[in-house]
Amino acid sequence: MFLEILEQTAKEKCGLRVDLPILVGVSGGADSLALMHGLNTLGYKLVIAHLDHALRPESRQDSDFVEELAGSSGITFVSQRADVRKIAEEQGQSLEEAARQVRYEFLFKQARDHHVQAVAVAHHADDQVETVLMHFLRGAALSGLSGMAYRRVLGIWDEEIPLVRPLLDLWREDIENYVSEIGLQPRVDLSNRDPTYFRNRLRHELIPALKTYNPQIRKVIQRMTEVLGEEDRFLDDLAEKAWLACFISQTGDWVELHYPAFLSQAKAMQRRVLRRAIAYLQPDLRDVDFEAVERGLAFVENPPESREVDLVARLNLVFVDEILIVKTWSADLPDWGKPLLLAEDYQRELAPGESVNLRHEWEIEATVLADEVEGAVSLAGQLSDRELWLDLDRLQLPLTVRGREEGERWQPLGLGGHSQKLSDFLINEKVPDHLRDIWPLVCSESQIAWVVGLRPSEVFKVTDKTKHILHLKLVKKKANRSRLEIKKAGLTGF
Repeated sequence: MFLEILEQTAKEKCGLRVDLPILVGVSGGADSLALMHGLNTLGYKLVIAHLDHALRPESRQDSDFVEELAGSSGITFVSQRADVRKIAEEQGQSLEEAARQVRYEFLFKQARDHHVQAVAVAHHADDQVETVLMHFLRGAALSGLSGMAYRRVLGIWDEEIPLVRPLLDLWREDIENYVSEIGLQPRVDLSNRDPTYFRNRLRHELIPALKTYNPQIRKVIQRMTEVLGEEDRFLDDLAEKAWLACFISQTGDWVELHYPAFLSQAKAMQRRVLRRAIAYLQPDLRDVDFEAVERGLAFVENPPESREVDLVARLNLVFVDEILIVKTWSADLPDWGKPLLLAEDYQRELAPGESVNLRHEWEIEATVLADEVEGAVSLAGQLSDRELWLDLDRLQLPLTVRGREEGERWQPLGLGGHSQKLSDFLINEKVPDHLRDIWPLVCSESQIAWVVGLRPSEVFKVTDKTKHILHLKLVKKKANRSRLEIKKAGLTGF
């Protein structure tokens, strides 16, 4: 029975091929020995990998045991010893987290080195039940209650090689019976009975107690994970559409989302989009609890004056105009508070005494200074992101407010009259890539007079010979609109 179930699960649910090698993580316990022996009996090509966590005095004996067993079966064996306790202390992790991280780093490195089709681990049906209960008690979302997948690519470890769990349809007693039948004597890890570990308390205390309410509780939870898993995958498809509607850009330090588009999503989709952004920045964060996500949604619903809130795992949520940013604490963010144009093909004329509207309730006002030339000359030498003074007689009126053109060059103030590619200037000023095409420029015919909010041009600067001055000022007309106002405006995207 064991081999029949293993064969079906490995082929149909894990997608394993008999003609390609598999790397199997083997600790020496009953579960991993059953997985190794079973797959080998079924004809799979194996590479056995053992990580010595150096947590117990007998750990070296475990490694020797697995190596000897693999050798007697003619299977390739690789191993590594790691001081997990020291690593946990250095990285401020629990022993369980540090052990997991080191173990998977080792397994996937060996998987790449040996060009295998998958990494197989020995999680079984009882492990699934325990995992779901752990997630439930910690307040997990639907994905957490769906349990562990039979096959999944975990990008934090490798972008292509999947992690597979061929024993997920087998219970602990099935595995122990099989190991006994084939005459193997597994190594015993006494830490599996240590009640200080949360999972052990579930295994030895909570689940036996639940059986007094329903003797079939394990199978009930197993069936629940299958049903919820199907529903979770269905919702993932919907969430992908929501993500594409909200997503603007991402780097290693932040993810930008479009605020009105995010607000237009159903709450269930908002949660999934936010969780996806968190997962991108903290891919090894397994437990994003309910409170963290709801704190983020409450912030989005009514952003406080600070426009920022701690989210989870050294991540912040920041709100700037119509951009919602999930960022790491250490992220050095550019200034998102500057104005944006309405669209890439936006172009407006700007004459003295008039103004031009930009996005986010900003506008540029133009005023001729007739009797204030002397004072303006002194002010013109001071760089400001909100206003500037230009030599009116050098300008061709009306001015034009537009976005950049392909290959455009200009002469920024301070470069001594030398020209520079506008694209290079915007990169140096840390303007995000998706904003560069819609960043507002004030131009005199074909020449840039002001990259708005950043720097004026050398060509039109005020000097002691200037007789007439044009004053340009960036003005915020009103505060950010409320959620209700944005909804009424019908804003759905850039």
